[in-house]
Amino acid sequence: MKNLIILAVTLIFAASCTPGDGGGTPEPAKPIDLTTRGAEKISADNAFAFDFFRQTLATAPDDKKPNAFVSPMSLTMALGMLYNGTSPEAAAEMAAALGVADFTPEQINEHYRTLYKALLEADPRTALAIANSIWARKGFDVKPPFYAANREYYAAEVQTRDFLDPATIAAINKWCADNTNNRITKILDKIPAEAVMYLINAVYFKGQWQYEFAKSDTRDDDFHMADGSTRKVKMMSQQTDLPFYGDQTLQCVDLPYGNGAFSMMVMMPADENTPLDDLIAALDADTYNSAVDGLRERGIELKLPRWKQECDFWLNDAMRNQGINSIFYSGNLGGISDDPNIAVTMIRQKTFVEVTEEGTEAAAVTIIGIEYTSALPNPGPMQFHADRPFLYLIRERSTGAILFMGRMDNPQS
Repeated sequence: MKNLIILAVTLIFAASCTPGDGGGTPEPAKPIDLTTRGAEKISADNAFAFDFFRQTLATAPDDKKPNAFVSPMSLTMALGMLYNGTSPEAAAEMAAALGVADFTPEQINEHYRTLYKALLEADPRTALAIANSIWARKGFDVKPPFYAANREYYAAEVQTRDFLDPATIAAINKWCADNTNNRITKILDKIPAEAVMYLINAVYFKGQWQYEFAKSDTRDDDFHMADGSTRKVKMMSQQTDLPFYGDQTLQCVDLPYGNGAFSMMVMMPADENTPLDDLIAALDADTYNSAVDGLRERGIELKLPRWKQECDFWLNDAMRNQGINSIFYSGNLGGISDDPNIAVTMIRQKTFVEVTEEGTEAAAVTIIGIEYTSALPNPGPMQFHADRPFLYLIRERSTGAILFMGRMDNPQS
């Protein structure tokens, strides 16, 4: 579970960086202590994350594939809330797709409660917020255990509203804005007459590089596009010691934030003539784990583009391609209501990311809509130039939990 930014590493013998904000060198992060089952759940989540990213790219319109950015954690938490309301058949299908068929619902819920608390406490210098909410149509009969489980394990806020009142859309969108530092201000344009419930997860992250880039070192530089053309971009640069891994398939560096609990891992094909799509197709949890385990600190002259990106993906087809089908058909949400005529009709995720000399800001909102239906050795400094398409992810380092994942094809998009 270990994913996209543009990065360049050259051989310059210049001044090294100093930790970024006036707080001096932070205390090193303490690893999150997971049980064996918790570590297995993280591994399953990461495997799902890489499949989810591939399926999102496969099912998205062509104009949304370049620079795609998603949040696997936001999606799996939203699905975790939904899992508490599915029928046994749908739950078994979801568990198989999520790689947790041998976990009980209680183990899944407890894992997210434990991880939620641990992530929020991992780095006082990094802003991280995770919020969940359930919005139910007034008069729609919801089983109390569904609300109880999601309140207890996901700290979900429950709202019962008149879905015909335009103020409800405004309230839902305001909740998203409030929980993403106003980076995602609208997740719903309208509420269909058939809608009965929305499950929403929001994740917000703002981390300052442990070693900031000096703005005076940012230059216009070439970025090599997948079609062979080049484009001038604002390229940040610095020389410092960073964890690096490389083999015949890929090379990557790990850029820590704050006290080192979180980082951005930037991955590129080892061969500059290999398309990024080939690396994405081959990536899985084992490859990711091998890269993480193989990270070794070495001198790096780093180049990384500055960029800002917003994405909006409708994920119904991506989820179907991963084997989650029953929830889209009526009769499979018996844990939410005795009404047999409801089903999931929408899974949507909006994301935001901005990478600057100071650090990274990222946000995601995932909404699930439910409606009535009619049925290597260290030889010294080396080059790592992210001046071509690359993959990047934001993760918690001690567990490998992936919060965000993306690809960067064009930093000026």
